[in-house]
Amino acid sequence: MSKARNEEETSHPFQAVVLCDGWGEEERWGPLVRRKRTDDEEFEELEVGGEQRPWCLLPLLNVPLLAWTLESLAASGVEQAFLFVREGVEDVRQWLALSSFQGPASEISIVVRPTKALTPGDVLREVDGLQILAPADYLVVQAGYVGNIDLKVKVDEFTERRKKDPNLSMSCIVKPITNKTLSTFAVHTLTSDAQLMHYEQSPLFPKMKAFTVPREAIGGGKEVHTRADLEVVGAVICSNEVAPLFTENFDYQFFYPDFVNGLLTSDLLGKTICCTILDSETSPTATPASPSASRSFAGAVTNTKTYEAVSKALLARKAYPLAPDENMPNREARYEQRRARVYYGKNVDLSRTCKVSSTSLVGSSSTIGPNTFITHSVLGARVTTGSSCHISNSFIFAGAQLGDGCVVKDSVIGEGVEIAPGAVVEGGSLVGAGVVLGKGAKLEGNRVSLEQYEGDVDVRNASLGEASNGFFWPSEEQAVDEEDSDDEDVLDSRNLSVTRLGHHFANLDLASSSSSLSSLSRNGSSTSLNTDATTDDEGLTDSEAPAIAGLDMLQPEMSSSSRKQLEFRTECLHSLDRSFAENHTVDNAAIELKTLRMASNVPLGEVRAVVVPYVLERCDGATNAAATLERWGGLIANLTGESEEAMVDCLLLAQEHVAVAGEADVRFWLRVLKGFYESDVVSDEGVFAWYKSAKARATAGDEGKKLWAASRPFLEAIQDDDDSDDDSE
Repeated sequence: MSKARNEEETSHPFQAVVLCDGWGEEERWGPLVRRKRTDDEEFEELEVGGEQRPWCLLPLLNVPLLAWTLESLAASGVEQAFLFVREGVEDVRQWLALSSFQGPASEISIVVRPTKALTPGDVLREVDGLQILAPADYLVVQAGYVGNIDLKVKVDEFTERRKKDPNLSMSCIVKPITNKTLSTFAVHTLTSDAQLMHYEQSPLFPKMKAFTVPREAIGGGKEVHTRADLEVVGAVICSNEVAPLFTENFDYQFFYPDFVNGLLTSDLLGKTICCTILDSETSPTATPASPSASRSFAGAVTNTKTYEAVSKALLARKAYPLAPDENMPNREARYEQRRARVYYGKNVDLSRTCKVSSTSLVGSSSTIGPNTFITHSVLGARVTTGSSCHISNSFIFAGAQLGDGCVVKDSVIGEGVEIAPGAVVEGGSLVGAGVVLGKGAKLEGNRVSLEQYEGDVDVRNASLGEASNGFFWPSEEQAVDEEDSDDEDVLDSRNLSVTRLGHHFANLDLASSSSSLSSLSRNGSSTSLNTDATTDDEGLTDSEAPAIAGLDMLQPEMSSSSRKQLEFRTECLHSLDRSFAENHTVDNAAIELKTLRMASNVPLGEVRAVVVPYVLERCDGATNAAATLERWGGLIANLTGESEEAMVDCLLLAQEHVAVAGEADVRFWLRVLKGFYESDVVSDEGVFAWYKSAKARATAGDEGKKLWAASRPFLEAIQDDDDSDDDSE
């Protein structure tokens, strides 16, 4: 009987519920998720629909978000996916009808379910009412999820665990935070086997200083740990009990924190939750010989910051085999990678004097004008730029046209937008499809649409320019202020700013507030997250500790500036020790360093002089150089920006360290060069500027010169890529 029952259980198809709406996050995309009304269109008469275009069809590397999600699910063995769509049902159906996912060779069956649900909880209640799922564990996935994780393996592990714990209802799929892209963070209290005992979610601002764990959560003799370094990836594993539990309680609107806290705090339900924690394990879908075989990746697009993070991860091949030159969703045409992380579509027309730099993609049939510089950006198909344009950290959708001398930085430009010569668009601006920006246009974090906004808009010093076609929309902060004017729980606008394209933690008043991993004693239930001050046994802070009489007489005389420099170096090293030990994010580590630098009033070069050798020391030679620099290279990149001089300085510091502490190990040095290049510490120009400098040949004597000479093949490889670009024009 048991054998027959097991065979019956394994015969069920592997199913997933896909949530195709943004549940409020789409509002952050402003005019990019709206389509212009037609005269004969009455949205209120549609059975299900709305005036927004489908958020799930926004292009990610020129392919709809939904395509990336379905490709990720299909690669994980999902056999049947139910797509719940509120906005733009017919648009989704039309796209699917023309896609490979509904072709005869597709391995995944897709069912589109129109819904009027306003939250994921409403969708789960519909799932329960429709009775469309097999009696087996399944996935609930947010459209915009991208990953190379074998989710079938994770679900099977969850199923096995449920045999030992029949009360286990759900597993939260989470990963360690590398760069903060969400406006909230969560504290997870976990047992050693990842059972979730307590969950607390908080906005980033104002910062949480302490949290309280109920004594019941830490009873039973289990050792528990708290982690504030985990974030969701857009997918959860559910037992067939989850949907009925949503039906029983209409207060459950979202998985986090509603449903999770509801189960954890209910004595009547008696249900348990665990976490599936993703680490840097080898991706099962990557072959051992692949360049990214040691990496696994999972993430979800929500706001523009997560959009940027997922885009760059795909360009850096972190989600291999999902990569522009290897495997594009929906069997889209693959791109050609001519050098590290620079991809070109077919029939691209590149001027001989243009420059496309690291982590960029240029869509098919695009034309790039003379002296135009593009870096860390994605251009759609048929994009045209004039001469001397500067495009950095931006996303330009299909058919956009940029005039001579345009500057686009940290912004998203919609389909078919026309930008007049000399216009400047920066600071996280969002420009809707079809907008025309005229001569003299200047946008700084503005939102512009063809649809006129009904109400007052504060445009600050922005201008649409002469002969423009478009209307300003209010900024996110203004829109939130209007919504919260009568609300006691006013949202701190910094939570919006820090998760918007072009904005960083270092630009805000934020101190690191989270310890990544700490043990909880069963004798207490309150833990502080504030680690700014340390105390000795007497209860005094470090600054209050009594001086030892006569100690100054034993020390050589030191100038105040030298003492200040030494104190800064010591504090800097302590900060780095904490960041590595507690696995802080790069953003939080950078914030601590910036705070120290401002408090000590030292130049940025002194910070680099501490950070570069420290990170390289952590590499432990060539053995772990690639992994360490992939994880922490961004911290050094924060200290260079786009300054060629700063890049050269970092390379000189690295050269000296490897020559002296690294015993001039050429293999280590070449991995450092590659790691710096791939983590954007240095650009092509920065590497060549270092190589041509007299200091590069003189640093660290003969050992340093040995490393300088060994760098030549690396530079030749970069130059060959540039030459191949020229030959193909």
